[in-house]
Amino acid sequence: MLDRKVKIKEIRDLGAGNHLLVITSPEQARLVRPGQFVMLKCVEDTGGNPLLRRPFTIFNIHRNARSGKPAGLELLVKEAGAGTRRLVMARPGQVLDCLGPQGQGFHLPPDLSSRVATACLVAGGVGIAPLLLLAESLLALRIRPILFYGGATAADLVLRESFERLGIDIIYCTEDASHGERGLVTGPLEQFLRIHPRKDTRLYACGPWGMMRGVHELAVGYELQCEVSLEARMGCGLGACLGCVVASEASEGRSYPLVCQDGPVMNSRLVRWDIAPI
Repeated sequence: MLDRKVKIKEIRDLGAGNHLLVITSPEQARLVRPGQFVMLKCVEDTGGNPLLRRPFTIFNIHRNARSGKPAGLELLVKEAGAGTRRLVMARPGQVLDCLGPQGQGFHLPPDLSSRVATACLVAGGVGIAPLLLLAESLLALRIRPILFYGGATAADLVLRESFERLGIDIIYCTEDASHGERGLVTGPLEQFLRIHPRKDTRLYACGPWGMMRGVHELAVGYELQCEVSLEARMGCGLGACLGCVVASEASEGRSYPLVCQDGPVMNSRLVRWDIAPI
């Protein structure tokens, strides 16, 4: 984990309040594992308002166009409050404080392909953020990823072209039927699992709490393993403020693990889904 001054390279408007923020930081980019995040100051002045940094999942590694070496980070930012509003209004060239990469990413041991043949990646809206690096890692391990991507409308299905370029199977789902199937994304996922009842399938999910709970329940019902990437409000990202706890089913270890330190990626069976984070 590194604390660095980083420079904004690009801010791309993706629509519906979503932006792709590209920051230059080769040292941090070289350390990233799929599922990790950074704590980013939203304004240039270290003591400026808002004072606290905000957590952002690392969507992708930005690479040097000539050498292909890691040059920075791509972060998906949804404008949701004063901090993110200041951030998306920043200009290329501005310098911000960035701490990371942080947290526990997806569990991807080299021998995973001996147990897993198909990986169902389930995303809701900006929950797509941790899944691109995961999909690339699974492909490198010769595991077949299938993306189930849902949103309220087509405008919520951001950055889908990045997954389409990988050539993987993708099932889109929107509540208003503006793109793909109509309804919740757990519907097509359940249909897939019913048609393909294989034990060498693993589930990965990130999105709204209710969606992840639904994916977890499908994993339990079909006796499959599932990892979820959790979101929570964070004050420090270092485990000191205890502001990002989540209730746990674990009989050993912390009753309230920290999303910033024990997560953000956790086995779905460790989470108490009847108690959502604050």
